Amino acid sequence: MTSAAPITAPRRRRWRRAAALGLVCWALLSPSWLHAQDDSATRALRLQFAQGLTLEIAGRWADALDRFEAIARRRPTANVTYHIGLCHERLGRLRTAERTYHNARAIAGAGADANARKASPGVLAEIDARLEDLEGRMPRIVLNLAGATDGVTLLLDGEVAQPSRAIRVDPGPHVAVALRHGIPVAASAFSSHERRTRFVTLTVHPGALRVSSVSRP
Repeated sequence: MTSAAPITAPRRRRWRRAAALGLVCWALLSPSWLHAQDDSATRALRLQFAQGLTLEIAGRWADALDRFEAIARRRPTANVTYHIGLCHERLGRLRTAERTYHNARAIAGAGADANARKASPGVLAEIDARLEDLEGRMPRIVLNLAGATDGVTLLLDGEVAQPSRAIRVDPGPHVAVALRHGIPVAASAFSSHERRTRFVTLTVHPGALRVSSVSRP
C-alpha cells in the first residue's frame, strides 16, 4: 500500500492558477456579460474586465483593483464587486475586503438587478469561502488601561476604542493613544499579525507629563 504524495507548494500554486483561470472563463461567460447589450460601452467594459482578471492572475492586485473599480462605477455586479474584495484582501486590507464581500452578496440578492442574480451562484460560493477564511485570519487587538485611568479615553488609529474588548484590525502597524481632556497621556505603536491577538496596556501615571506604554504579544 502506497501513501499519497504530499501536496507541495508548486502544486498548490498550479491548482490556484487553474482555479483562477476557471473563474476567468466563468466570469466572462456569465449572463451579466453575455446578455448585456453589445454596444461600444459594453465591449469596453468587457475588455476592462478581462484586463483586470489577467492582472489579478499575475498578482498585480493594485492594478487589477483600478480596473474593477472603474467597471463597478458603470456596472456594479456581484462578479465585479467580488473581485474588488479579492484585490483588497490580497493587498492586506482585510476589513475593507470583508465589507466588499458583504456588499457583493447584497448586490447578488438585490431584486433590481436580474443579471447580477443570474451571475451570482458561483461567486456566492467563493464569497462564503473568503468570508470564512477572513474570520480566522483577522488580527485582534485588546487594549487595557493601567494606573490613573479616571477621565481617560482610548483611541486606536484615531478612533475611540473600548478597553478589554477584542478589536478586529488589518495586519500591520497601529497606534494606541490614551487621552485625558484631549491631551495624550500614554501611547504605544505596535504591529498586528494575521491569526493573532495582540494585548496592549497603556499605563497612565498620576500627573505625569511623559507618555508610557507596555505591550505584550
